[in-house]
Parts: sequence; C-alpha cells; structure tokens
Amino acid sequence: MPVAGVIPGDPIGPASDFHIQAAPEAAALPKLVLKHGEAFIVADRRGDFPAHFEGELGFYRGGTRHLRWLELRLDGARPLLLGAEVGSDNDQILVVLTNADLHGDPPAPTPLVPRNTIHLERRLVLYDPHLLQTIRVTSFHDRPCSLTLEVMFAADFRDVFEVRGTHRAARGRLLGAVREGGRLHLGYRGLDGVQRTTTLAFDPLPLVVAANRALYRVTVPPGGSLTIELAVTASGEDAPPAAAPPRLADAVRSLRSTDARLPARAPRISSDNEAFNALVQRSWLDLNMLLTDTPQGRIPYAGVPWYVAPFGRDSLITSHQLLPWDPEVAAATLRFLAHWQGRGDDAFLDEEPGKILHEYRRGEMANLREIPFIPYYGTVDATPLFVILLADYVRWTGDLALARTLWPAAQAAVAWLRERLRRDGWVAYARRSPIGLGNQGWKDSEDAVMHADGRLARPPIALAEVQGYAYAAYRAAAELSALLGDEPAAARLAADADALRAAFNREFWMETEEFYALALDGDGRPCEVITSNPGHCLWTGIVDERRAPSVAKRLLGEDMFSGWGIRTLSARERRYNPMSYHNGSVWPHDNAIAAGGFRRYGLVDPALAVASALFDASRWFEGARLPELFCGFPRVPDHGPVAYPVACAPQAWAAGAPLQLLTALAGFEADAVQGRLTLHSPVLPSWVRFVEIHDLRVGNARLDLAISRGRENASVELLARRGDLEVIVRR
Repeated sequence: MPVAGVIPGDPIGPASDFHIQAAPEAAALPKLVLKHGEAFIVADRRGDFPAHFEGELGFYRGGTRHLRWLELRLDGARPLLLGAEVGSDNDQILVVLTNADLHGDPPAPTPLVPRNTIHLERRLVLYDPHLLQTIRVTSFHDRPCSLTLEVMFAADFRDVFEVRGTHRAARGRLLGAVREGGRLHLGYRGLDGVQRTTTLAFDPLPLVVAANRALYRVTVPPGGSLTIELAVTASGEDAPPAAAPPRLADAVRSLRSTDARLPARAPRISSDNEAFNALVQRSWLDLNMLLTDTPQGRIPYAGVPWYVAPFGRDSLITSHQLLPWDPEVAAATLRFLAHWQGRGDDAFLDEEPGKILHEYRRGEMANLREIPFIPYYGTVDATPLFVILLADYVRWTGDLALARTLWPAAQAAVAWLRERLRRDGWVAYARRSPIGLGNQGWKDSEDAVMHADGRLARPPIALAEVQGYAYAAYRAAAELSALLGDEPAAARLAADADALRAAFNREFWMETEEFYALALDGDGRPCEVITSNPGHCLWTGIVDERRAPSVAKRLLGEDMFSGWGIRTLSARERRYNPMSYHNGSVWPHDNAIAAGGFRRYGLVDPALAVASALFDASRWFEGARLPELFCGFPRVPDHGPVAYPVACAPQAWAAGAPLQLLTALAGFEADAVQGRLTLHSPVLPSWVRFVEIHDLRVGNARLDLAISRGRENASVELLARRGDLEVIVRR
C-alpha cells in the first residue's frame, strides 16, 4: 500500500533541507557559548562575531540571529588575545586582550604605544533578551596614551535554519538604522509581517555612531583606566516588550541569586577523583544553562547553537537522566509536553491524537510554515518515552497527584501506541508531511536506517529500540494503572507488554550475528546491520535474558567500540563513516543508555568499560564538556577523540550522560510510594575509590550516602537519613 507523502522510488520520501552545514572557518574556531532563556551567543575567543567568518557566530533570540557582526578594534586592528574563558558559573565570558605595536596615523618609525602596554578586559553577559558587555581599558604606559577604540556591528536577522544552511527563495527587508538619543536601532521586516529589532545602547556615548560602527577617541593617563558599556537588546513585534537592560554586574548577581539554579539545589556529589568532580560540575552548569522557563516550569532545551528549543525526545531523556538528582525537571517537562500533546490529525505537522511533539520552533520561517516545527510531531519515540518518564518520576517522588493529573495524557499516548501496533504490527513511522523528517527515531538523518547492502530502508520503519520503548511504556502504564486503582487495566497492559516482547525477540533476532536487527522495513524485512540501537533495548528490558550477554559482547567488539565509546554503526558495515552524524560516530547519551542496559541485566564489566571510556574522552574536551557527539575513529595512545565539526556543546543529554552513568553504577532503584531505595550490586570504576552523595531525594526523604570501591562490588555507608525511607543494598 502506498504511504502518504512518499515519492515512489524514494525510500524515505522527499529530502528535508534541514542539514547542518559546516562553515570551514567557524568549524576550526574554539568557541565561547552562553545561553539564558530564549537567547544565546556563540563567539570566538576574543568575544567577537567577526564579519568575515561564515557560520554560527552571533547573538540569537527566538530563532533569529539579531547580531551577526560584533568586533572590537584598537586603532583599526583586532587586539592580541591573552586569555579567554567562560566564567565558573557559566554566566559570563571573560576575555583579556592587549595591543600590538601602535604606530599612529601616519605611521611613526617608533611605536607610539609599544605592544603589551594597553590591557583590555572584556566581559559579556547574556540576560535574556539582552547581551551586555563592558570593556575596561587600562594603560601601563609611563605617559598618556591616545587611542581609537571601535565597536563594529551588523545585524542580518537570519532565521537559525538559514544559518544552519537551509536555502530560502526570498527574505524580508532590512530597515535603515535609526538613531534615538544614545541608542541605535537596526530593523528588519520579515515576510511574515513581523518587525524585529536590534537595539544598541552605549555608555558613555561614542564620538561617532554610524550604521555599523561606534568610535571612541580616548586618552588614558599612566596607570589609568576607563570603562565602556554596551547593551544589545533583541526585540520583535511578536514578543512582549523588552524591559530596560540592567547593568552587567546587576545581571550577574541576579543570575547567581536565583533559587532555581541547578548547581545550588541538586545533590552534592564528590569523589577522590578531581577530574570526575569537574565532569559532574560541568554537567550541573551546562544543564542549568539549558534549562529554560516555560509556563509549565523549567525544561531542558536540547543544545547550543542548533537546538535551542524544546524537543520531545531530548527533553524526556535528559529529564530521565536527572530524575535521581532533580525530579522537578521531569515534572515540568511532562507538564509541558502534555500541554502540547497532539489532539488533532494534521499531515503537515505529522500530528496525531496522543502523540508527543518532536520539536517546537519560533521565528520567521516557522511563522511562514517554511519549516514544520510549529510544533512538529514527527518522532516515533517521544510518545512512549513520555509514559516511561511519568512512571519513573512517580518511583522517585511518590507524586501521585501529578500522576493523576497527567494520567489522561498517558492514556492518550498508550492509545496512540495501540493504534500503531494495530495498523502496522509494530510501532513504526512513515512521514506524511511534505517537508518533515524522513527518519523519525533518534537517528533521524536521512541515511541512518539501511540494509546490509547499503540500501536505505523503505517506510513504514519499525526501529528496534522503539519497540523496546513501547514495551517499557506498556509496563510503565500497567504500574501507574495499579497505583491509581485500576487493576484490570494494569493486567491488560502487562499482557500487551509481554506479547510485544515475545514478538520482538522472535522477529528482530539475527541468529547468525547473535544480535538484534536495526529495524524492520515496510516489507517486514529486517535491516541486518550492527548498530548501537540494541543498547537501548537492553535499557528498556525487552531483550531476552539469555541473549543479553551476546548483545553486550557485540556492542563492545572492536568494530563497535572505538575505545572512546560505542559507535552508532559497526565499522564493518557498508555505510560506516566515523565522521558521519549517525553512521559510525560516538554519542555520549547513547553510551550512557547502553551502560544502564548492561547494569539492568547484571553485566558489570561492559558498564564499567563504557563509563571509563566516556570519562577518558571528557578529559580531552575543553572544560570537561562532553559534546553532542564526536567522531568514531579508533582510540590512539596519547591522542584524544576527534571532534565532530558542528556538534552542539553544550548538549543537554550529553551533559546528563555522566549523571546517568553514576545512577547506573550505583544500581539505584527507587520506590518512593513504598518508601524504599534499593542499590543493586553497586560498583565503581578503577579510577574512583569513593563517591559521596549528599541530599539525594526519594519522595520526601533525603539521604547522605558514601559508596566505596571493593574487590568485586562497592560498599555503601548511610551517612545520614532525613525522613522515613528504607535503604537496601543487594549483592
């Protein structure tokens, strides 16, 4: 039967133009990143967005780049870089610069100002919707220095999808610069009729303010200094009016004082390994930066720069990674996704009743429906993951009130799963939207699902891990039904789960490989390739217990395990490419899920191998920040992993991966309703002797635990308990 929206002869239908292009200059640059609310910046090491670099550098808000050029010049030249870093709280960029030899105009044979005489301290802070900057100029010359300081700027108001590489047939109109007192307004009237504005305010006022530059002529006495402040505000007719920009110091105080900050409210984790402590701290800071206020609470946006938006799958998995550490994130995510749950049938949006959204964007291209993400529902896995997260949230919190509130949404999600299984025999996907995604699992690039000969699979496609998610969702819904008093429904759901598990183990198992197929295509033929997807199947519990050891062994084989982690695709497969997005790269979240699966089946050594590989990889990335993904080349002694050029960093589920690994190694199983926390055979890797966790929450109780490495398992010491909770350690 033909599938709606699929072009005959094209396995996955018309190609979606959402590929992220790598600009050569920008890809080679080390970058500084900040995000707050709906705004983010990507700058080079000087804190600039240079005009001559294509790529993602700039100041963005609401899906639009409001400033694509911001550059500081001293006497017409870029200053010399001394040092740059993102502040320890992820709330500001600190850049230290100095001068090259300044010869004056016309050039003098002897420098009027020798190099390394002028010190420039540059601070940038993002306080949505404002980009705040101070430039402090200090002279270490023995006589007065006359200098020209320029700030160069321009706004292109490109949609983030344009910056990513999507071609548009037409754009709106740039408006002329408008001066108003000490402010300059740059404007754009989009094809959607919305005017977007970038306002620059200088203090003190420059000598000259032109359409793309502000010029200061200053004289700095010996040992003296002066400060210039710049506030850039992004606004639009489709958003509430922006408040006046605060001073930079006031913005920093506000960012650090909020009680919602994740590092302040999360349990305290410490160990004897300082590199591991730094990795955990990086996780808190990056996740805190990606948490974004919504009417339903703070939820994780997926990653900077390409995915600063709510994503169903990413937000759900990140929330699950955070469950033992901050369950409020899961509660907000569940409320948000229930609010936007599909209620109608809309082919353009790939929307169906009960379905959980994939991606929700704002901006000119979304307003014009040039992209379908308004919101878009083209994901096959977010819906079962929603039900899984709700049940696991109740296990950790005992919050039956929220379970009752969201139970209708969970029932609608289960009804969607039932309909898929009734119609296709599996939980499968096929795009209906003419500009939607062809592949709708977590590996959603157009070439990610293939047969052994390299041919792409035809839809509808039933992915292995999605059947695992559906199985776990049925089990989760059965558990919730029992807790809410509906035992007959619980029994039916448990039976449905068992039936799906039996069918999966019968139809997806490849006897000759002793492994599970990636997927079944639209003709029911298995995609007999070796991928990381069955690691997710272990995590969900759908794998037959007798087969789990062979699955783990295969995932850690030389063709799958790079030494830095499990590859997405075996190096022996036709489409293997270690530099691809999904066909041979290494994803931290993918590995953390597999490690959780290993531990579920009591496979300790594979879990330790994955945890150690990712820990080793993190030490090669700046600031111990695990990126969205990295290349799958084999590990080489004395060299680190190879970076993927357009990976998001930070990325929410990459930042959450170390926390998920710690949960897996500790063997946590919570039952807040019964007042119990069980640690199943806790273990620690060889590079950690002990881990202490303070203020771990289970229901209304809080615990302080110490886990110490032993010869085989780890010992657990209960340091303190506040509240009524039984703690059990099983060997």
